[in-house]
Amino acid sequence: MSIHFDFQPDPARARALDRRMYVELGRSLRHVSEQCLGRYPFDARAMDALCIALESGTRYPATTFARYYDLVVALLSDDLAAAAGHHTRLAEEQPLPEGQHAGPLDESERSECYRLRMSADMGPDLTVNVPQAGVGAAFTQRFEQGMALLRQGAPSLAAEVEAIVHEVVGVAGGPDDVGEFHGGSHFQLWGALFLNAALHETRIAMAEVIAHESAHSLLFSFCTEEALVLNDDAEIYPSPLRADLRPMDGIYHATFVSARMHWAMQQLLESGVLTGEEIREAKAAAATDRENFEAGYRVVAEHGRLTRHGHLLMQGAREYMDAVGA
Repeated sequence: MSIHFDFQPDPARARALDRRMYVELGRSLRHVSEQCLGRYPFDARAMDALCIALESGTRYPATTFARYYDLVVALLSDDLAAAAGHHTRLAEEQPLPEGQHAGPLDESERSECYRLRMSADMGPDLTVNVPQAGVGAAFTQRFEQGMALLRQGAPSLAAEVEAIVHEVVGVAGGPDDVGEFHGGSHFQLWGALFLNAALHETRIAMAEVIAHESAHSLLFSFCTEEALVLNDDAEIYPSPLRADLRPMDGIYHATFVSARMHWAMQQLLESGVLTGEEIREAKAAAATDRENFEAGYRVVAEHGRLTRHGHLLMQGAREYMDAVGA
């Protein structure tokens, strides 16, 4: 299907975007591997099989994307020994099982890859760690409750999330952290979403953070052909979801996802499935989401240099917020 830029969740579009991520990874990995033939030994047959699977749209773990990026960085640095190691690890990757998996970070090599990749962009004040056993188990249950609520009250969003988020990982902060990690994703870890296992204690809070973080992943999936903003990362501005100044790309993301969070809360409020307390919580969340959207939109409208894709996606968010009213 052709990829449209409508604001509303679309499970079919999400499946197409997800498939494109794997196809593009397979094509790029094939090109890189072909250029490496004869430079150092690696299992070319295994790499060919992996590329064929990816090019057919077969889902692989987020580690496959991470190791591809590691391979490219090693090659750009002319570190052939490291590149050979990344090729070896890529050849060991196995397809994902069907469905969406949720669970806590653990001590596995996979989790270490996730921890290092997420921590690298967070600075020294925030860390990603393995949660205590009881916290991790409770998180998994709360996540399933949040997804169940979305399936009831916002089924198109739930189906979109299931199409692009294959693994949900509960994490813990560290004792010396300044601030608190709520959730995140990484463009080099496609298909994985990370949430603080100790937070998001209600169904509404969990549903909203799922809408939040999955919207970041959705935006990542639109960037295979072009970026969303053209502003240099050195240009920093006030952000609606952060106290510190942020590059325009981060502000763009925060603004768009605020509209998606509002949409999720509005759908749940209109669904008739919420309790009295949940209605109050969802209304308060929606009000905050609107404030954050408007604050971010003012910055994007004044300073953002958007690509065609970036303009179309933000225009859809603006039109939704205008149509739904205060």
